[in-house]
Amino acid sequence: MTGLAAHVTSLWGRWWIAPFLPALYVLALVPAGMVRPEHVVIAGAVMALGLWPQTKGLVAALYPGIFVAILTDAMRFVVPLFVTAGRVHGCDLRALDLALFAVATDTTPGDWLQRHISPFWDVVFAIPYAAFLYVVPLYALYLFFRDRERMSFYLWAFAVAHLIGYALWLIVPAAPPWYIRANGCLIDLAAAPSAAGLLRVDQLLGITYFHQFYGRAANVFGAMPSMHVVFPLIGLLTAWRSIGWRTRPVHILYASAMMVASVYLDHHWIVDGLAGVVVAVAAVAITARLLKRPWP
Repeated sequence: MTGLAAHVTSLWGRWWIAPFLPALYVLALVPAGMVRPEHVVIAGAVMALGLWPQTKGLVAALYPGIFVAILTDAMRFVVPLFVTAGRVHGCDLRALDLALFAVATDTTPGDWLQRHISPFWDVVFAIPYAAFLYVVPLYALYLFFRDRERMSFYLWAFAVAHLIGYALWLIVPAAPPWYIRANGCLIDLAAAPSAAGLLRVDQLLGITYFHQFYGRAANVFGAMPSMHVVFPLIGLLTAWRSIGWRTRPVHILYASAMMVASVYLDHHWIVDGLAGVVVAVAAVAITARLLKRPWP
């Protein structure tokens, strides 16, 4: 056994491939010319930290999140194999929102909000949408030093929620509200992704952040369940037994703001958000059972 192989095996045992998996994924993208700078950065960081004894534990603890990052990126290859135009739900979801939550004749809450947009609320509701990508790793790192058992619970529930959510994206492909407003009920699989209401924030601030971020979305027709709603709920539910009412309102405010923002920014119908609530609860319950943690 070579020195490197012995070193890796001593650190990871039978999971020796773990520090190399993101790099192998990047190598698989090279022939198709689909490698982006963030792919290289993540792969390099995981390999470097995973091979250093002092930080191997951090990489191992964060691995459910690393798995989700790879899975999320790989969805662009999986979606075309399962999603066809005839299977995509569009105007029927608007009709369901209308039947359940109509605020006026032929007016869903999302319709009403689109008629009452303002720069102030655009910025307010852009905050949770801008923050979610950074909240997850930063919160996980905080828990790594503060409460590793809760970190494990949080990240594994996060991973389970993605497996459920992505499976539903393939089983029940759904068009977001902005697509219906722009294209009507006709489903075009070649439609480009959009940041929807967040484009107004780009224009207001003179930036292209949201346009570029959502322009790389792997799946236009993945509105149900809303994974944006899932993210803060996973944090709230996995922390519920461990925190008091000094910090619990922060979790509740974040989850509530994300739910409202998802509708205001025209990314989701209310039923998409409710589906996200069900996915979050199911993922936490499944993870609690797997990890033998008391919940709720």
